[in-house]
Amino acid sequence: MAKNVMKSSKFKRKYKAIIFDIDGTLIPNAENGMPSKKVIDAINKARKKIHVGIASGRPYFMLSRIVELLELSGPIIVNNGAQIIDISTKEVIYEQLIDKKDVVETCLSFRKLKIPVYIQDDERDIKFTKKYIPKKPFCVFGLHLDPNKIDLAIHAVSHLPSIAVHKIPGWKKGTESILASHVRATKQYAILELAKYLKIDTHDIIVVGDGHNDFPLFMAAGFRIAMGNAVDELKEIADYIAPTVEEDGVAHVIEKFVL
Repeated sequence: MAKNVMKSSKFKRKYKAIIFDIDGTLIPNAENGMPSKKVIDAINKARKKIHVGIASGRPYFMLSRIVELLELSGPIIVNNGAQIIDISTKEVIYEQLIDKKDVVETCLSFRKLKIPVYIQDDERDIKFTKKYIPKKPFCVFGLHLDPNKIDLAIHAVSHLPSIAVHKIPGWKKGTESILASHVRATKQYAILELAKYLKIDTHDIIVVGDGHNDFPLFMAAGFRIAMGNAVDELKEIADYIAPTVEEDGVAHVIEKFVL
């Protein structure tokens, strides 16, 4: 609570956009999670005042149900920042693929650690094999891993300057997932591009997140809100700490800072 009081100078600003992470923020951290009625109602009210968007590590095909339920419009950030899509027009506003050589090398490095490796390639999740031929690769990922393996995986690709690696909370209890993308395919770069598209300043954007891959999101925005269930490191750099996802923290944020 002391942190929330200390940084109250930002509380009264009139913001023009609010961007939410999905898993662990807008919905419970589960593959088939959906937003609560309270969150849906709050977002419906917020949409009438400012731009409401999402920034997720998921590809668009895994988000379409949530987007439709929330009746979102305009640009959203998907594939952890590798792509921005205007869902009103289906126009791709921004896109940053991984270099094809880096995709293969990243996959091989992860596989040496016995991590089952997948590639998000052209709207498909493909399991890596020696026969894999990159077509339109957005990211490389491994799911439901022992957290002790994550740092080893990050180190294994540290020699690739164009690759950024992020920890993501796993959908299974006690696990973490890992996602590798181009260094310019992060939520930070995506927020900068989104601001240009909306013709607003990044200081006029509120962002809300919970995981390690939301650090870049926080670096680009004016007001940074961590969920009550966020990792401690994210809470440390947040301007405000909201209730947890189970406590409808997103609805709380909207009621306090938007409505």
